[in-house]
This record gives sequence, structure tokens and C-alpha cells, in this order.
Amino acid sequence: MSVFRIALAVLRNDSRSRIGTALVTVGVALGVSLVLWLASAPNALQHRAERTAWRSTDNAVSQQDTRALMAMATNSDQYDGKLIHRFDVALTKAGNTPTLAPGISKVPGPGEVLLSPVLADLVKATPPQLLGDRFPGQVVGEIGDQALEYPDELVAIIGHQPGTIDGRFLAGFGGNDAVAQDNGDMLYLLTRVGMVVLIVPCLVLVASAARLTATRRERRLAALRLAGATPVQVIAMTAVETVIGAVLGSVLAVAVAQPLSHLTAMIPWGGGTWLPGDFTSGPLFVGFVAVLAPVLVVGAAVLGLRRVVDRPLMAAAEQSRRKISPARLLGLVAAGGVFLLGLSIATGGRSDLDRFTVVLVGLGAVAVALVLAGPVVTALVGRYFVGRWRKPSTLLAGRRLLGDPVASFRAAAGVVVAVFAGSMALTMLPGLEREMPTFSGPWKDNAIVAQTVGQSTVGPHTDAIAELRAELARRNLNAPVIPLVGGSLTSTSDENRPSYEAVIAPCKDIAMVLSGLSTSDCTDGPAVYLPRGSSDALHSMEFRLNPSTPTDTPSARPLPADVPLHKLSDWTDMIVIDPAVFPDLAAKPTGAATVTTPSTKDAVYTAVVRVLPDVAVSDNYRDIGHMDTLMADLRRATAIGLGLMALLSGASAAVAAAGSVIDRRRTFGALIAAGTPVRVLARALRREVVLPVLVATIGSSLAGMLVGLGLLDITHSISGHGESLLSPWILAPGVAGFAVALAAAAACGPVLRTFSARDYSAE
Repeated sequence: MSVFRIALAVLRNDSRSRIGTALVTVGVALGVSLVLWLASAPNALQHRAERTAWRSTDNAVSQQDTRALMAMATNSDQYDGKLIHRFDVALTKAGNTPTLAPGISKVPGPGEVLLSPVLADLVKATPPQLLGDRFPGQVVGEIGDQALEYPDELVAIIGHQPGTIDGRFLAGFGGNDAVAQDNGDMLYLLTRVGMVVLIVPCLVLVASAARLTATRRERRLAALRLAGATPVQVIAMTAVETVIGAVLGSVLAVAVAQPLSHLTAMIPWGGGTWLPGDFTSGPLFVGFVAVLAPVLVVGAAVLGLRRVVDRPLMAAAEQSRRKISPARLLGLVAAGGVFLLGLSIATGGRSDLDRFTVVLVGLGAVAVALVLAGPVVTALVGRYFVGRWRKPSTLLAGRRLLGDPVASFRAAAGVVVAVFAGSMALTMLPGLEREMPTFSGPWKDNAIVAQTVGQSTVGPHTDAIAELRAELARRNLNAPVIPLVGGSLTSTSDENRPSYEAVIAPCKDIAMVLSGLSTSDCTDGPAVYLPRGSSDALHSMEFRLNPSTPTDTPSARPLPADVPLHKLSDWTDMIVIDPAVFPDLAAKPTGAATVTTPSTKDAVYTAVVRVLPDVAVSDNYRDIGHMDTLMADLRRATAIGLGLMALLSGASAAVAAAGSVIDRRRTFGALIAAGTPVRVLARALRREVVLPVLVATIGSSLAGMLVGLGLLDITHSISGHGESLLSPWILAPGVAGFAVALAAAAACGPVLRTFSARDYSAE
């Protein structure tokens, strides 16, 4: 009889082998599906970046360059808490034909507007004075999905007369390939961290499924070896028996990849969902993973036949496994060293590739090292209970843990990794939330600040402040406009001394929009108002206009030595200089702050954008919404990742625990035949599953906490600020891991109750 027919006969006649093959199919299907999904996440981010590459101004040229066919000013507006990406464009001269990007049918001319579909619907449903007037002209087309980051994105491209937009000069909407490389983003780093920590429990699940009936198979193959089967025949039978389930699982994963990608595209990220084709991988990668998974599963099964091939008598007698060396603990030290090396590189300002690659390698090494060190801990727990047992169930559990710590820990491996990842995530989240400011700058929530008013070198604004006031009056909006001059105070003698952001404006006026300043802080006459806690030694400093100020304006003025300095009663991030200190600078405002109310905010915003379409506008609500979106994405990604890890670890624990019972069918049958009550055996099974988890989760929780604090250091180096903040929720993964272990142990009971004394005689 051929090897293939023998393997098929085993599957046909042995129900336990069929169950094992079915679980291998499920395990491989889950593993391959997860790998394909994780691998498609960076591709999805890349697809988004490629669709928005046309917005880049990195490839800008000078105005005199022959390639300068159009000017584009990029700004962000907001309406009702929704972010609107606005692009004001103007040809450098009539008749130019700039390059277009997919999804953009034309460069809108004067009086023409292109809107994204959702924004077009929103404009139609909203009074013009609140939104539509921001985009003057006729809507001549819609922006296609190929030019949108996500389907619901709000984007507007507004055309203007040639030479009226103060923006960057471009050859068109061609974009820049460099924009698609988003390696420096903090959320992109956290996505890749999630990929690393999800791979390990996935591998544990596949290994648990592949080892489900390993002991029974080993005994059967050992008998065949003793009957005269060659090592090649034994290996071939194992490969055939394993590859059937592995190939079925791999094919099933590839078949469901497309429906899963459409389902994943419905998960919001960065303010919106995805296009259906974003979460896809190339056919070569899909084929590589689909072939590699069965090869690895078969390879692992074949490597487990060393004892059958070399010592069939020992395998047939089921003699105890080899001892576990405590040297496995050194892997934790090595993995920790790699992770610390990655932290030093990441916080040292190296390239993105170095800072992320080494950290992720170290992170994966820590997760693997926890799994490798687990059997050592299991053996120690077993030795403890063997020496101090008081009940037969404790002795039975201790002997099992000490006799075969690798098999005993297999049920806990996935739980340990899940607890490690959960502790790491819940260590990072409070610190990341603490980094998110309540507002993005020094202005109050009622302020709309145009920061570059009057600085346009090509626009028609001869008196932008007057134009803005006239537009507000025309719309019957009672919104005061406060002229200001933005700049900084910089030391004239010490280059290492920090600079302070400063603004020239009347104190009582600017107090209406500047956070931390009230009218009671203001005095009559020339003065400088300092933030609380700042240095009084400012007379050796000079006021410098922002770099965007036209060059014909004096760029630096020493602060007069006799000007009074007043400390503010509340905290603010900005120094206020009375206009009487620098009257000539105050006469040429470089910015304007508009005071609003909740009922007039959108209408005032519309008026500001209508008068100053190419001016950057600051608004706390827009930036607060952006921060809230970031945190919502972070929480959502964490919840999905932890949920997947809980499912994978629970499944692997249940499969491994049930497989341990099935593989010891002869042992349990003998104990039952000898008079051991089933309830004692069930109690022993629960102890041998739960006790290693109880001890290992303590170590994995501590490791996750330390790694999370290290990753927070990287995010702090990216954002430039932040602090670590531990939460009581950090204990939740350990509690959940213990609950999963209890559930896995409970799954052994029904399997054990199917055994009887006759099983021993049958075996």
C-alpha cells in the first residue's frame, strides 16, 4: 500500500485524526487570513497617500521657472466639526495647461469650483452664508475617489484669476512620490507595532492546531517504524496527513481574503473609511503566504519526528521528554538588549528606517522570548507543587508540569503574548491621551485667527483688515476684528537662550481672543505682558517678525530698556507687546483675530475665508477635532487588536488544552481503570492549565508595561512632549488572560468525560 493511501486510510478510519486535521485547517485559515490582513494595512495607508499625492507642494518651483504653470495655496477649513481641505488655485497666465491627477478632470478657472461628492451634498443642504459662500463660483465638476483620501472626505478646489493667489508655484497636480512615504507618522508606527504583536499569537494558534494529535501520531508511526517502515516512509506519511489540512486552510484563507478586505474597508481611520480595494496585497505576496503556511506547518510536523525516526522504542513507550534548560531565560535578556538598542537609536534622531526597524525587531524578540521562557517557569511551578502537594489533583498537575513543561505551557503561550500586548497598549494609551492638548495654540475657542493678513505679494488686498470688516458688516455679523503683528522675542547675545512667541496688539483687545489674558491684567500706556513663570530679563532681547513677512519691512527691533514688564495672573504661551512700544510695526498688521460666538462661528469663518482665500486660518475646533480623531483611531485600533489577540489566544489555549487531553487518552484511561475519580482528573487538568498562566501573566504584564513605557519615549520624541501615566486598567489584560485560561481549562472537561476504563484496554 502506498504512503498516500495509508495516510488517507488513517484519516478515514480515525475520528481523532479527522478532528485534528479539521482544526489544522481552521488554524491555518485564521493564520493566513490574519497575515494577509496585517500585510495589507501598510498597503492601504500607501494607497491613501498615493491618492493624495497631488496635494503636495514639495515639488514647487520658483515663479520665474518655465514649469510654474499654476499657483496653489493649501488650507484647512472646518464646518460643524468636520475638516474641509481647501485648495485655491490660479494659473500664472491664461492658456496654461497644468498636469492633472486621477480624479481631477480639470484645473478650475476663475469663478469655477470642484467639490468632492460629500462636500457638494453638504453645500446644497446648508445655508450659503454658513458654508457655500466659502467657495465662490459655479461648481463645474466633482472630485473623483482617485483623488480623495477616503470616500467621505470634504475637499474643495477653487479657481481664481491668474496672479491673485499667494501660494506655491507648481507644474500642476502631478504630486510627488515622496509624499506617499509616510514613515514618520506616529500612528503608522503603532500600526506596525500591532502587526508584530499579532503575528506571535497567530503562530501559536497554528502550532497548537498542528500539535493536536501529535502524541497519538508519534505512537502510531513508531509502531510502523518497528514493523519495518523506513524513515522516508514515516516522514512522507506525516507530511501527507498534515498537508491536507494545511492546504485546505490556506485555500480557504485566500478565498475569503476579498470579502474580508471589503469588510475591513468599513472601519474608520483618519476621519473616514477606505476604498474597497485599499486592503489588498499583490498576487505574488498572496501566493507566497499561501504556499509558505503549509510548508511551515508540514516542516514543524516533520521536525517533531526526530524521536520516531531515531528512537522508535522510546516513542512507542511514551518515555518522558528531555529536561528544559534554564538557559532559555537568557533569551529574555538578549531580547531586552535588542529592544533597548532600538530605543536608543529611535530617540537619538537616526533615520526612520533605523529607529523603527530595530525597535520592531526588539519588540518581536521580547514576545518570542516570553514564549521560550514559559516552559522554564512551568517546570518551576511543577517542582513547587510536587514538593508541597496536599491533594492528589495537585500532585497529578505538578507531575505533568514537571514531566513535560513544553507541552504543558503550550496552552498558555498565546495567553501570555496577549497579556504582554494588552499591558503594553494600556500602558501607552493614557500617556498618548495626555499628550493631546485641549486646544492647538494660544488662542481661545471663540477666536478665528488669520495669521498672514496683508503679506501677499501678488494678491489684491491693499487693506485686508478693512476688507474683512466690510465683509462682516455686509453679512450683519457683529464680530470685532483685532489687527496684530506676529513675531518672536529673541536674545541678541545668547544663541542658546530660548525664543518666546510674541504678538503686537492692544492688550484689552487681544484679551478677547488670547488664552490666559484678561482685561484686568492690562494697564494704560506702553507695556510688555509676560507669561507667568517666565524670565524678567527681556530687555536684552529683540522683536523679530515672522519669516513670512515681506522683506522690505525691518525684521528686528530691540526691546526698549525702559518699557515696563507685567507678569500675567494666568498662564499663556505668548508675550503681548503694546502697539505703543513699536508704533511703526503696529501700523502694518501681519494678522487679524476675529471674535465669534457659537452661533456666529461658521458664518464668521465663511466671511474670513471669502475675503482671504489663500491665508492660513487658526481655529481650535478644527484642531481639537483632528486630535479627537487621532485618539478615536488609536482606541479603535487598540480595541480591534486586543480583541483579535483575545480570540486567538483563547482559541489556541482551548485547542492546546483539548489536544493535551486527547494525546493522553491512554494515561487517563489507565487512571480511571485504577479507580481515580473523573472529578479529580478534571481538577488536575484545570490546575495544570491555569497555574502556569497565573505565574506567566505576572511576568508578561510587567514586560508589557516596560515595553510600553519605552515606546512612549519614541512617541514623545516624535511629538516633542508628553509624559508617562499609568492607569489601573493596566491590570485588565492579566485578569482577562486568567479568565481565558479558566475557560480553556473548562473546555477539557467534556473531552475527559468521554474517556472510560475501556479506552485503556482499547489503546
